[in-house]
Amino acid sequence: MKLCLKILFLATALAMAGGPSLSMAQNANGGRAAFDFLKISPISRAVGLGGAYTAIGDDIGSIYYNPAGLAGLLTSEMNITYLSLYQSINYEFLAIGYPMGESIPEIGGTVAVSAALLQPGSLPRTNDNGVTVNGTASFSSGDQVFSIAYARDLGHFLQGGFCVNYIQQQIDTVSSSLFDATAGLIILPPFDGMRVGLSLKNMGAQAAGFDLPFTLNTAISYRHYELFSGQDDGALTAEVAFPLQPLEDPVGVKVGGEYNYKWMGNRATLRAGYEFLDTSLNGVGLTLGAGYGLDFGGAVLFLDYAYAPDDIFGSAHRISLTTKF
Repeated sequence: MKLCLKILFLATALAMAGGPSLSMAQNANGGRAAFDFLKISPISRAVGLGGAYTAIGDDIGSIYYNPAGLAGLLTSEMNITYLSLYQSINYEFLAIGYPMGESIPEIGGTVAVSAALLQPGSLPRTNDNGVTVNGTASFSSGDQVFSIAYARDLGHFLQGGFCVNYIQQQIDTVSSSLFDATAGLIILPPFDGMRVGLSLKNMGAQAAGFDLPFTLNTAISYRHYELFSGQDDGALTAEVAFPLQPLEDPVGVKVGGEYNYKWMGNRATLRAGYEFLDTSLNGVGLTLGAGYGLDFGGAVLFLDYAYAPDDIFGSAHRISLTTKF
């Protein structure tokens, strides 16, 4: 426990100290990033929190941010997200998680799978002069990520998780694919409501000499129950994202908070966050989110919305539907 905390403290200190050197390294390493669509977050709740989700995440959305958070699933969960970008570009995400503690106790833990699809649609096929070939010729492109993850408790105060991703990009008849991995830890200090998160995203992969966005994320969150009544709670979270390879990305700093109010099988949520530096293609600045949950007598349905500021895709509105059953 003490060793994990020391590692987390050191990583955070390195991330904060590394900002100036990373900015200087941009000229030497710029242009080497590949598969940047991996930085597009599909989780509405997380975007509403400014992307600071590595520590606070305890649901199926953790498969994208920190797979260790999947260990917190008490029931099966499914998330469906739709994101409409400019020029008819669509981003779709589906994830399913299943805790195996009761059905397969000898293995235990949680297993999860997900699929993310970025579909730009058909584009006109042009020659070097910008003239459409054969009058109406077109071609298609797309990016896909298919993931499988496993997480479990590693003790009273520690959760661990691992996720393997199969990534594919295609433009017309040209395509490339590879595997990479994400690993994470959640530390549960002996303080009610506090969580510390650590994750390494997009480890161990290169594509034709281009590095994937390999980052170290360190975060902390705190949730307090019964803020104003016996039916509400609120949480604050903060995160530092440290780019390890390539180094042209700046150190990212994110903060967020959410407030939940529950009554008779219903739950209403308000969220807000702020991204100080753009490392996730969600844009820099204020993010806003809201959610509503309804218990149908065993199956719980959550609808989440998030708004992210302008980025290379313009203003983005995310809608996620999550069910627990």
